[in-house]
Formats: sequence, C-alpha cells, structure tokens
Amino acid sequence: MGLFSKLLGNAGKDIDLNKLAKQVGAAAEAIANEAEKAAKQTAEKASAPAPREAPAAAPSGLSWGDEMPDEENQFNFKGSFIEYFEHIFAEDFPELTAEKEVKKGFRGAVFTLSRGGAKALVVELMSEGSSAQRVRKACAAEGVPYLRFYIDHDGWWNTRSYVTGRIRAALG
Repeated sequence: MGLFSKLLGNAGKDIDLNKLAKQVGAAAEAIANEAEKAAKQTAEKASAPAPREAPAAAPSGLSWGDEMPDEENQFNFKGSFIEYFEHIFAEDFPELTAEKEVKKGFRGAVFTLSRGGAKALVVELMSEGSSAQRVRKACAAEGVPYLRFYIDHDGWWNTRSYVTGRIRAALG
C-alpha cells in the first residue's frame, strides 16, 4: 500500500501520480521563476541611480521667503510691530528723533524721523490691503524721503537688516 492509499484510502485510487508529480513540478518551477524575477528587479533597483530629490524650498531673500529667518524680525520680536520699529529707530538710529502717529481705525503707524528738528524721513507702517496714498503724496510735495513697510504681507518678515538697510539708503 502506497502513501496516498494510506492517507486517502480508496479515494486515492483514481489519482494519477505521474500527472500530480508533473503539476507539482510545474508549480515549483513557476514559484522559482517568480522568485528569480523578483530578485532581478530588486537588484536592478539597487543598481539604478537614486531618484533625484525634490528641490529645496525656494530660496529666501533678505527679508522674504516661506520660512521665518533666524534674524530678528517683526514676527519673532517680543512686542507689537510698532514696538519693533520703535526699537530699531532707538537702537540703530539714535541720532534721529522718532515721532509716532497712530490714527484710530488705522492698522499701522506713521513715524516722522527728524535730525536737528528737520524732517529726515517718514516711515509708514501699513496693511498691504490699504490703498492710502495721503502720506506718500504729502512727502513727495515736501521733498521728504518716504518709506513704506507692509506689516502683514505673507512671506515678508521685515528683518532688522532689511529695515535698517532701507532706512540708511533713504537717508542717503
């Protein structure tokens, strides 16, 4: 009595062992072929050049970009944006007197910087959504240098070096 006969009893009489052996062999060969194919694909991936990494975030400028710069700016300063600019005027331009004007209902401020009693520069802090031109036009009519800093423009940080650089350039 063969193994299959012992396991299957009379049910194993109708099994063609040669045919079964061929089917098992074919299945084993198919499995081996698939394993070889998978190993070949893995080896090809390993030897292929690495895919190019995505480019880094867009470069930032002196005071703009997607990421907040490490440098002091109006958003990491421990105070309001008005206090930030007052701080810069006092520390970086001690020879100038800064007079502040804040109007009710106006999100921003106007600083008149004077040297020896004479207007040297007008700095306007305002929302980027504002279309006000009164201060700018008045400065142009008086021949006084004028600067505008937007306090809420996305991606613009008003870093200290940017602010002081613009002010120095405007003062000549």
